[in-house]
Amino acid sequence: MTIYMTEKELYKQLLIDKSQKIETIVRKAKDVLGIDKETGEPVILVSRAKLRDEDYIVLYLIGKFVSSELRLSESPCSTYTDIAHKSGIKLPIVAARLSDMKKKGYVRSPSRGEYEIVFPRIGDMLDEIRARIGLQ
Repeated sequence: MTIYMTEKELYKQLLIDKSQKIETIVRKAKDVLGIDKETGEPVILVSRAKLRDEDYIVLYLIGKFVSSELRLSESPCSTYTDIAHKSGIKLPIVAARLSDMKKKGYVRSPSRGEYEIVFPRIGDMLDEIRARIGLQ
């Protein structure tokens, strides 16, 4: 006897529980990223010397996303000037790295001059950073 699934039942196999994704992200981020309880600002827990500019920017934007989700900040977005100021990375380098990451699909720009992390890519980016700094 063959049991046939409806189209809807077939599509349901693609449903993802966001809380499972968040659990994975938190587990991967805990030892590289924190959020200041009072200000909502991302706190990078890894030595700056171990991180590429792109890694630092990614971690900062992930922190902005988490801070926004926790309602500690209004927006998950940051400007390239804000990132440059917070990181100490020169403005043209920040702009270039953000452009590269946008092409890779890691960040998006909801409005001119503002950038935010792309949620579905966070886990992959954290995996790459952790591998690069020797945290597997």
